Amino acid sequence: MNKVPENLVSLHAGEETLHERSLTFVEGNEDFQNHLKIMESTMDILDVLRQTIPDTQDGRAIGSLAIRAFNSFATAWKLTSSGYYQVSAMILRDLIETSNLASYFHIEPSKISGWRSASRRDLKRKFGPADIRKALDAYAGFEKSRREEIYTKFCTLAAHPTADGFAMLRPANMDATIGPFSDVTAFRALLEEIGMLSLQSGFAFGIHLDLEDRKARAVMHRFIALAMEYSDKFLGKPYSKEERAEADRIFSSP
Repeated sequence: MNKVPENLVSLHAGEETLHERSLTFVEGNEDFQNHLKIMESTMDILDVLRQTIPDTQDGRAIGSLAIRAFNSFATAWKLTSSGYYQVSAMILRDLIETSNLASYFHIEPSKISGWRSASRRDLKRKFGPADIRKALDAYAGFEKSRREEIYTKFCTLAAHPTADGFAMLRPANMDATIGPFSDVTAFRALLEEIGMLSLQSGFAFGIHLDLEDRKARAVMHRFIALAMEYSDKFLGKPYSKEERAEADRIFSSP
């Protein structure tokens, strides 16, 4: 006798069927493949970072953020490929927060210890998502960037229950459906977001790597090469042969 309720067994079987269908989407679409390649490269950075980060309290904090981000990418892909598009987007919002925090700790390393020991009140008051976004914008010389707009989009469509978010609960031109479903338009949208967040997260965490380490240099080199290709293809920002060669020179093993 199966100890897992039959309905849950059946639900899992349906999820696996949708996963296989998602793989056929990827096999037939080069853009989908590129989104997943840049995600995989970012996950390699996160894996190497948690292995090579200095064994200090602050270092372990950055390493734990890297683990959180790695698990979020893995979960977002699992949910997207299994037809849970809205829940995948909820995970992506978390990735935005985690990546922004990693960027912030690069420009303000002295703040890591305060964050580690902060009370719940101080976490909200000093390290809330809006505070971190403002600090990053100020560091970059922006009065206001698109960080808030992007974060709000994920809040509205996925993280918070809203009427606008109901659109992510139904296939195109159909009513809301319960459980997972397959829709190539939603699948494409989520992979595009995953690709863009992979770029952000790769740079946010990659800047913490010790590039004197051979393994760290190798994963960052691959990421930079893929990021240049991705930028050319999806962001309309091409890189010249000379710029690519310079990146190869910088990140090649000594």
